[in-house]
Amino acid sequence: MRKFDIQTTNFLRILRRGAFDEGKPIGIMSPYKWAKTVNLAEHHSLTPLFALGVEKYYKDDSINIPGEQINVIREHLKNTPQKGFGDLYDFGKIHLKSKTLDEKLSQIVSKEYADAEKSYETMMLMSIIIVNVEHMMNGYSYLRGIIDMGRLLRQEGNKVDFVKLDNWLSQTRMSRIANLQGSLLINSFGFTKEEIPFVSKVEKDAMQEMMKAVYGISSTHSDGWHFQESKSGFIVSSPLKAMRSIRQSLHFRRYAPRESYSTIYRGFLKGLSEIEE
Repeated sequence: MRKFDIQTTNFLRILRRGAFDEGKPIGIMSPYKWAKTVNLAEHHSLTPLFALGVEKYYKDDSINIPGEQINVIREHLKNTPQKGFGDLYDFGKIHLKSKTLDEKLSQIVSKEYADAEKSYETMMLMSIIIVNVEHMMNGYSYLRGIIDMGRLLRQEGNKVDFVKLDNWLSQTRMSRIANLQGSLLINSFGFTKEEIPFVSKVEKDAMQEMMKAVYGISSTHSDGWHFQESKSGFIVSSPLKAMRSIRQSLHFRRYAPRESYSTIYRGFLKGLSEIEE
C-alpha cells in the first residue's frame, strides 16, 4: 500500500490535530522542509488550523520544528482567526455551472427554505459539498472545504438528515463527487465510513486525489479563459491558461461529468464576455 511522503504526512497530521484534536506522531524533518510545510498551510489559507495543530504537538513535546518557526506560527495563530462555517457557506447562494442541474439545485433550496422543519445542518453540509465542487472544477484550493466537512460531521453529524442529503445529491448528480470528498476524509484524516453515510465505497484514487489537492493547486487560477483583442484585431487567449482550465475540469469528469463539461463551457463564455469592446 502506497504511503504519503514525510512532508505530506506531517502536514496532514498537523491539520488533523488542529481540526479534530487527534493525530499520530510527527516525523523528523529538516528546517527547509518545515519552512515548505508552513508555506503549504499559508497557500491553502489554513494557517490558523495548522498553527493550532503545531501548538498542540509542541505542548506534548512531540514536534521538532525550529524555535524561530514556532514563533512565526504562533504569531499567525494570534493574528489570523479561522473563519467559521457561516462565513464561507451560504445555502441560498450555492450554484452549479450546469444550467439544468442548477435549476434542480435552486428548487431544492427554495423548497427547503419553505419547509417549517428545515434541517440547517443538512443545508450546511450540502453547501460545503457544492462549494467544494466549484473549487475542484476551477482549480481553487478545496482542502479547507474537506476539513470543514469533517468538522461539521464530527460536531453536528447526528443532526444531519442523510436520507434528505442523498436525495439532493442524486437530483443534482453530485453523489459520486460527494463520495470522493468523503473518501478524502477517510483516507487522510482518520474518518470511518460510519461517520459519512453518503460514502458508498471509498474511492481507490483518494490518496492520489489528496496529493493533487495539496500540491496541484495553482497560485494563479480563474474560472474564465481571459480572451483579449490583439493589436491586429484578432481575439486571442493564453493557450496555457486555457489548457490548465480544461484539464482541471476534465480531471473530475468521471465524478461529475455534466458539471465538468458545463464548467469548461461557462469558462469559455466568461472569457469572451470580458473582452473590452
